[in-house]
Amino acid sequence: MDTMLDTIGSMVVAGLIMLAVMNMNVSLADTGSDTNIQVITQSNLTDIADGITYDFYKIGFRTSPAIIFADTSAIAFCADLEKDGTPDTVRYWISPPLAGSGLNPNMLILYRSVNSNSPTGASLGQTSFVLNYYDSTGAELSIPAGGTSSQSVLSRIKSIKIALMVESPTQLMSDSTFAGAYWVQYISPKNLRSLM
Repeated sequence: MDTMLDTIGSMVVAGLIMLAVMNMNVSLADTGSDTNIQVITQSNLTDIADGITYDFYKIGFRTSPAIIFADTSAIAFCADLEKDGTPDTVRYWISPPLAGSGLNPNMLILYRSVNSNSPTGASLGQTSFVLNYYDSTGAELSIPAGGTSSQSVLSRIKSIKIALMVESPTQLMSDSTFAGAYWVQYISPKNLRSLM
């Protein structure tokens, strides 16, 4: 009888140990997956931010007017990107949220076009793209709803604040939220400052 109880006790303990090991494996897999999602989200943000920064510092390079349209989620500006003496028109704007895609319902596409070329855009997890504009004193300029192409307003823009939020397209395993990364940058293109 004692042998039977010892055997049952051993099986129960072995089962608990196996359950604990399996639980630990699942937990490690979830943590590894979450870390991977967070790294990809941060990398996507860095890629987008690098492209925006490069373009925005070129605003007004060898051309006037510098900015031809401004809104809180869209901008169009001129710059000689190729340094060939021909001004290029660069546009950034966002799509509506990509609801129904089966992924993060807040995701949208940030589009970029140069001249009359087809716009490029990728869904890298962008969930917010907000632009604020400032004059030479650092005061925020009021941009009317729907944006403006009025040169009396646009010529006063000397710096731009860009706020970009990127989230993972899929939820984290650990808490069913989306991994997120936020970037804010104030850019004062020297070509706008020289127009003061």
